Amino acid sequence: MDKSLIRNLIREVIAEEVKAMKSGKSPAATPSSVRIAGDADLATFAKDVLRLADDPQVRTAILAGRHPFHLASSAAPTTAAPSGQSHRVDKGVVTEGAIAKLGKNVSRLLLGPGVSITPLARDKAKARNISVERIGQ
Repeated sequence: MDKSLIRNLIREVIAEEVKAMKSGKSPAATPSSVRIAGDADLATFAKDVLRLADDPQVRTAILAGRHPFHLASSAAPTTAAPSGQSHRVDKGVVTEGAIAKLGKNVSRLLLGPGVSITPLARDKAKARNISVERIGQ
């Protein structure tokens, strides 16, 4: 990836974060826990996403992958999780904050085509023994 493109992406992310901090809002929302056990839960989730997207900053965060959604754990999981789980990012820039928000069980970060990772995020991932891999290129 071109270094100037990476610099521009980092500048954009920093500008968004500074703007959010000055306005007293944070576009990087806390993870939304989602439980989908059937059609009714899926419809509720879709309505929740539409409601969240009414706020332009939250919409931008969702589109950039900075507003995480996590499946709520069920009382009786159907399969045992491997010793470490993977987390996939398909869009945007992975920052140190995104690494910090990953669950303790994540040991592998999969980056889709065009996804950038900041040097600080890469260092944080290394410190947490999270391998960073590019996929689909």
